[in-house]
Amino acid sequence: MTEQNNQLSPFTLSIDDQQIACLLINVQDKKRNTLSVDFVAQLDQLLTSLPAGTKGLILQSAKENNFIQGFDLNSLIGKSDLQLEAFINQVHQLIEKIQNLPFPTVAVIHGACYGIGLELALACRYRIASDDITTQFAMPQVRSGIVPFANGSSFLVERVGLKNALSFLLSGDKLDVHTMQSLNCVDAVVPRSLLTVTAYEYFAQKTLVAKTLSQTAQLWQKVQSHLHNNRVTRHFLFDAAENKEWLGPIDNYPAMFKIIEILKQPTHQERLNTEKNAFIALFNSDNSRVLRNLEQTKRAMRLQYETRGNVRDVNKLAIIGGGFMGAGIAYITVRNAKIPVRIKDIHPSGITKALHMTHSLLQREVSKKLLSSGQMQQMMYLISGGERFLAAPDADFVIEAVYEELEVKQRVLKESEVFYGKNTIFASNTSTLSISDIASVANRPENVIGFHYFSPISQRKMLEIIPHATTSEKTIATAIHFAIQQGKIPLLVADKPGFFVNRILIPYLLEAFYCLCDGEAVDFVDRALQEFGFEVGPLAMLDDFGLDLLAKMLPNLERYYGKPFAVPAKLGNLLRDDRKGRKNKRGFYLYNSQTDERTMVDKSIYYVMETISENNLESEQIVRRCILMMLNEAARCLEEGVISNPDEGNMASVLGVFFPEFRGGIYAYMQHIGATSIVKALNEHVKLYGERFQPCEWLINKAEQERLNH
Repeated sequence: MTEQNNQLSPFTLSIDDQQIACLLINVQDKKRNTLSVDFVAQLDQLLTSLPAGTKGLILQSAKENNFIQGFDLNSLIGKSDLQLEAFINQVHQLIEKIQNLPFPTVAVIHGACYGIGLELALACRYRIASDDITTQFAMPQVRSGIVPFANGSSFLVERVGLKNALSFLLSGDKLDVHTMQSLNCVDAVVPRSLLTVTAYEYFAQKTLVAKTLSQTAQLWQKVQSHLHNNRVTRHFLFDAAENKEWLGPIDNYPAMFKIIEILKQPTHQERLNTEKNAFIALFNSDNSRVLRNLEQTKRAMRLQYETRGNVRDVNKLAIIGGGFMGAGIAYITVRNAKIPVRIKDIHPSGITKALHMTHSLLQREVSKKLLSSGQMQQMMYLISGGERFLAAPDADFVIEAVYEELEVKQRVLKESEVFYGKNTIFASNTSTLSISDIASVANRPENVIGFHYFSPISQRKMLEIIPHATTSEKTIATAIHFAIQQGKIPLLVADKPGFFVNRILIPYLLEAFYCLCDGEAVDFVDRALQEFGFEVGPLAMLDDFGLDLLAKMLPNLERYYGKPFAVPAKLGNLLRDDRKGRKNKRGFYLYNSQTDERTMVDKSIYYVMETISENNLESEQIVRRCILMMLNEAARCLEEGVISNPDEGNMASVLGVFFPEFRGGIYAYMQHIGATSIVKALNEHVKLYGERFQPCEWLINKAEQERLNH
């Protein structure tokens, strides 16, 4: 066997006795394969060096659970439009060279196959993928405000059809290996251990395999060709794509317009040219810059927390408190961590509710074909429950999800310490209480930490982790690791009531409520903020949050932070009418009793609140009121050191508050507007609506700095 390797190159080429070449991908000093601008010349050089007798080529990764993660866009920063054009031309030539190699090429895929990784795989003649859960595929470029640049758009149209290509490219969603196989993008799905053996079969039986695949592909391509060239069908698909909000309002994502423009081109060459021009136009835009910054922050956070949380897995979880939150925690634990969970609740109905809710969430995944019935059953077997501390004394992690009252949480902590081992970590799922106060009664305070989940737990990606002054580093590392096991993105925040996400979210939600009190309609308020870019309107978010939970949190927050968190007088009207929001299907909106989906505004809300819907404000005035409250509180959080840096705050605002990602997150937006403008607007609103709009000291100082700098 011969081998070629350049230490600076991510590719190693070896050729065995059967004249089969293997290109192994291993980006040095990185956990994942992320290709940079130099990969084109490096790969082209190795392909050119292949001997004349080569009978096949395998493209494979040396990383553990990663084929190719994508492309490092930072390697293109600073390049002119002409340089970008030259680079993309080189990429197109490389892709064409791979397609025209005079022997079979097989991409052997295990783990993440995203962006440029999928484009390279599609350039190969065959694709074999492992049946592992880590093997996923995506074209996520749209989320960075750009388009694919290595024929990806054209490949997908030709292989999966216009309808599926539109969905895949405009959403940036990840698809599992079986879905990709059904879309004719993967030729074989096998256990990881059989990947290489199966690849060699494609060379040994290449004539038979090629004939079979050729017949299938030809038939499929005839169907696709008919759809592509049918003017009525194309018009309908493009019209539907332009009117569907894949990531949010399409006006806020120029890359979506460009992707549609690319796919509208009738020929392969026209799609390539449009793709190149679109990438060049988008790459240096402000929209792409802020989206790329967010993606880079997310990756940096993930790497940072993975490194800090590099400890052993949690093997058994105990949850104290069933019901809505307990069920959500149980669900994400069995679904993602796949470890046993024991739920303790003094009310049997709480355990029943938690089991029923977990079953419903898993059943929903089965109906979407994300899980098999057998897998769902195995996960349900992992959950048990009871009224007393009888089972799981060996649990290495305990999460309490009881009432938001300090005395109750302290009592649960003391009881748990008696029952569980000295190394067991105790996490309090609290929204507003100080972790230090909860840990003050502990015999082992170093094992106590805060875990703040967001509702609904199954849908929210972020989890706030709150150490107190004497929490041990081992506890912090284990908590971070367990959050990742549960499929969450962890965020370490300071132990201050409300932490970060609720601190910036609640004043925003309350201001929307005040707009309602002032005579604005529910749907008008929500639509105004959605037009600004929020995925969900603030009143709909309040329903998800839980009006009863909000009422419990506000007195404690008002005690610490004053008027921005004062309890609105008319909130009591809703609570007396038993309106808790989505959890009991009584809030600002009506909900389907079977599916739990939001249906329409509950018009009786105006009677309950004793208000008349007059709509005296413009939508811009509603947006300004709500956003100013969020900006002011975010500035206070930075001043108090609640988060470690603004980049993490940007990411948390997008994932935890649904702040529009195309605006770059809360602090990027604050920088864009400028402290001077924000302070001026806040002072104007003090005159209109009262002291809750009083600008914080940090913003005032920042505005003064801006004045001096100009």
